[in-house]
Amino acid sequence: MPLIEILKEKVEKITGWGRPTQREVDAAVRQRKPNVFRFSDDGIVPNNGKLPLIVYRGPIREAGPADPAALFEALFERNGWKDSWQDGIYDYVHYHSQIHEVLGIARGQATVLFGGQRGRAFKLKAGHIRRRGNTTSAAAPRRSTNVP
Repeated sequence: MPLIEILKEKVEKITGWGRPTQREVDAAVRQRKPNVFRFSDDGIVPNNGKLPLIVYRGPIREAGPADPAALFEALFERNGWKDSWQDGIYDYVHYHSQIHEVLGIARGQATVLFGGQRGRAFKLKAGHIRRRGNTTSAAAPRRSTNVP
């Protein structure tokens, strides 16, 4: 994590500056049906057919003046997903063999390939959440991200 993000995180935790209130987080959350996708091993990327890619489209709405990325971070923390940071999405295929990954799109949009060459491309927009367990993705291992 870049030094500026570490300092920002410490200031936010100490002062509460830039972090949404619980009320703002509650107001921003919308119940959405999960879209579940499974990918098998494609010979290059070792997908796990038992652990799906889950996409929630539009589970976050902007709630007042709160920063959308800060809303994602607060929501992820509430669900026990710690160590969030903000960054872009990788433009190359990679995978995570030992972790679960959560990606929230705070701003902008991107078309991202999940599951390797035999996978599927998804157009992700601001407010979407994508969760992947112990498998592959072409997205950054971030818990909150801004896409230009």
